[in-house]
Amino acid sequence: MTFKNHVEEVLKDELDNMIKQQGYILETEFCIKMCEKYSFAIYTVRPILRRIYPEMSLIKRRMSDELKRFYGLSIKGCPIMYMPDK
Repeated sequence: MTFKNHVEEVLKDELDNMIKQQGYILETEFCIKMCEKYSFAIYTVRPILRRIYPEMSLIKRRMSDELKRFYGLSIKGCPIMYMPDK
Protein backbone atom coordinates (compact mmCIF):
# COMPACT_ATOMS: atom_id res chain seq x y z
CA MET A 1 0.00 0.00 0.00
CA THR A 2 1.34 3.41 -0.95
CA PHE A 3 1.06 6.53 1.16
CA LYS A 4 -1.51 8.02 -1.25
CA ASN A 5 -3.63 4.87 -0.97
CA HIS A 6 -3.42 5.07 2.82
CA VAL A 7 -4.52 8.71 2.86
CA GLU A 8 -7.31 7.94 0.39
CA GLU A 9 -8.70 5.12 2.58
CA VAL A 10 -8.55 7.29 5.70
CA LEU A 11 -10.33 10.15 3.93
CA LYS A 12 -13.02 7.87 2.52
CA ASP A 13 -13.76 6.48 6.00
CA GLU A 14 -13.82 9.92 7.60
CA LEU A 15 -15.92 11.40 4.79
CA ASP A 16 -18.43 8.59 5.05
CA ASN A 17 -18.75 9.04 8.83
CA MET A 18 -19.12 12.83 8.66
CA ILE A 19 -21.65 12.71 5.82
CA LYS A 20 -23.74 10.20 7.80
CA GLN A 21 -23.60 12.44 10.88
CA GLN A 22 -24.36 15.86 9.43
CA GLY A 23 -25.31 15.31 5.78
CA TYR A 24 -22.51 17.48 4.37
CA ILE A 25 -18.91 18.56 4.96
CA LEU A 26 -17.18 21.87 4.49
CA GLU A 27 -13.95 21.40 2.54
CA THR A 28 -11.69 23.67 4.60
CA GLU A 29 -13.02 22.45 7.94
CA PHE A 30 -12.68 18.79 6.89
CA CYS A 31 -9.13 19.25 5.57
CA ILE A 32 -7.99 21.01 8.73
CA LYS A 33 -9.48 18.26 10.92
CA MET A 34 -7.71 15.56 8.91
CA CYS A 35 -4.42 17.43 9.12
CA GLU A 36 -4.72 17.77 12.89
CA LYS A 37 -5.99 14.25 13.53
CA TYR A 38 -3.63 12.31 11.24
CA SER A 39 -0.73 14.78 10.81
CA PHE A 40 -1.27 14.93 7.05
CA ALA A 41 -0.27 18.05 5.13
CA ILE A 42 -3.06 20.18 3.69
CA TYR A 43 -1.49 19.87 0.23
CA THR A 44 -1.83 16.08 0.54
CA VAL A 45 -5.43 16.03 1.79
CA ARG A 46 -7.10 18.58 -0.48
CA PRO A 47 -6.13 17.04 -3.88
CA ILE A 48 -7.07 13.54 -2.74
CA LEU A 49 -10.42 14.81 -1.44
CA ARG A 50 -11.09 16.49 -4.79
CA ARG A 51 -10.23 13.26 -6.59
CA ILE A 52 -12.34 10.86 -4.49
CA TYR A 53 -15.58 12.78 -3.99
CA PRO A 54 -17.12 11.69 -7.35
CA GLU A 55 -16.36 8.03 -6.51
CA MET A 56 -18.35 8.44 -3.31
CA SER A 57 -21.37 9.92 -5.14
CA LEU A 58 -20.90 13.35 -3.60
CA ILE A 59 -21.43 16.69 -5.26
CA LYS A 60 -19.27 19.73 -4.71
CA ARG A 61 -20.81 23.18 -4.58
CA ARG A 62 -20.49 26.61 -3.07
CA MET A 63 -22.67 27.06 -0.02
CA SER A 64 -25.23 29.80 -0.64
CA ASP A 65 -26.99 31.88 2.00
CA GLU A 66 -30.03 29.66 1.50
CA LEU A 67 -28.04 26.49 2.28
CA LYS A 68 -26.40 28.14 5.28
CA ARG A 69 -29.84 28.97 6.70
CA PHE A 70 -31.07 25.44 5.99
CA TYR A 71 -28.15 23.88 7.88
CA GLY A 72 -28.20 26.55 10.59
CA LEU A 73 -24.70 27.84 9.92
CA SER A 74 -23.51 31.37 10.59
CA ILE A 75 -20.27 31.46 8.63
CA LYS A 76 -18.96 34.18 6.35
CA GLY A 77 -18.49 33.81 2.64
CA CYS A 78 -19.51 30.91 0.43
CA PRO A 79 -17.37 27.92 1.45
CA ILE A 80 -17.09 24.78 -0.66
CA MET A 81 -19.25 21.96 0.60
CA TYR A 82 -19.65 18.31 -0.34
CA MET A 83 -22.99 16.55 0.02
CA PRO A 84 -24.62 13.33 -1.21
CA ASP A 85 -25.90 13.37 -4.76
CA LYS A 86 -29.50 12.39 -4.12
